[in-house]
Amino acid sequence: MAPNHTAANFVLYDTAGFAVGDTACVICLGSVPGSRYLDGRTGNGTVGLAPNSDVPFTGAMWKMLDAGAGAFSLQSLGSVDGPRFLDGRTRDGSVGLAPNNNQPFTGARWEVIKLQGGVSFSLRCLGDVDGPRFLDGRTGNGTVGLAPNTDPPFSGTHWGIFRR
Repeated sequence: MAPNHTAANFVLYDTAGFAVGDTACVICLGSVPGSRYLDGRTGNGTVGLAPNSDVPFTGAMWKMLDAGAGAFSLQSLGSVDGPRFLDGRTRDGSVGLAPNNNQPFTGARWEVIKLQGGVSFSLRCLGDVDGPRFLDGRTGNGTVGLAPNTDPPFSGTHWGIFRR
């Protein structure tokens, strides 16, 4: 009989648990059933939700990087060459991957905000252009965009980070 192995993950409930250089999965805590792992698809520069962080969803692993002034960037560790930085596009509410987190990609800088109750947080895009700012995982169809706030009906704006 093969041994039973269980992996342990730890959720980071607040920004004090973040460390520059951490590798983590970012999990959507939305109320609608569906895929939940934030997945940076480095081959085509898109972002969506994956059912897990196993192969072929290598873009569901992220490195946390210091973006200065208390902000951070998320760099997809996808196995295919291409853009890697989570980029909120506040002008149209879309999300994709940028080749870096410098100008003109101001949406590749994020703020973590602990939500009421302390068991989840939101990711607020710090892009220069006005528009929706909160990372929104749309678990019903596996897409990701930006929402104007974290209130209902935007349950996909609630996230957990699991260090790996």
